[in-house]
Amino acid sequence: MRNALFLFLPALFLMASCASEEEASQLPVNEPTVATAAADTSVFVVFGHEVKDYDLWKKVHADMDVVRQEWGITDSYIMQGAEEDSVVWMMMHAPGPAAAHGFMVDPNLARLMETEGVEGEIYRAVLASGYTNSFDPADFKGRVIVQHEVRDFDAWKRVFDGHVGSRERAGLIDLYVSYPVGDTTDVHMMFGVTDEPTLIEYMSSAPLRAAMRLSGVVGEPRAYFVRTAD
Repeated sequence: MRNALFLFLPALFLMASCASEEEASQLPVNEPTVATAAADTSVFVVFGHEVKDYDLWKKVHADMDVVRQEWGITDSYIMQGAEEDSVVWMMMHAPGPAAAHGFMVDPNLARLMETEGVEGEIYRAVLASGYTNSFDPADFKGRVIVQHEVRDFDAWKRVFDGHVGSRERAGLIDLYVSYPVGDTTDVHMMFGVTDEPTLIEYMSSAPLRAAMRLSGVVGEPRAYFVRTAD
């Protein structure tokens, strides 16, 4: 995601996010859970942007339901920046790529986004159904969205899966792994946060950096702490 809404990973973990004691109780105590491929051909429409007034945006977003229904789009996750209410991230479920792309270029959507007070750069993508696991994202108010490029997705995924236990022990729960339709080199991930202090230590560790290099990660990852929207 080449967008100002994202931070380079080393800078990100100097910030604070919000992981409650209740979320910490979600940390798996049994076998690690590897994200598995979704069985359907649906996709996710992703938007990230800033808004002038979140309460106004929320009201107009609800009014946009008619436009979403026309394309078979349904809200899945609405999130805000962990410390910035004006930053909004959305993941919306679409029946397929054609509906997703049609929705994204619908003139009514552009008009309503202007009414919502959307400003600055807008990140948008259509992501494949991807990989999920048995955890319910609703159980994790604090989350981290991460994106980076890889040379080969399958090779990267094997290394990524091999470190699932380390991530869980560090307070990161795999919720969603995917890439834009037609581009498997641009990996997008969403994690639940259960233990922020351990997470910060883990994400700045030399072993993780080495594993990322070996898995074929290209360039600096970009990430953002978010929380479920009010």
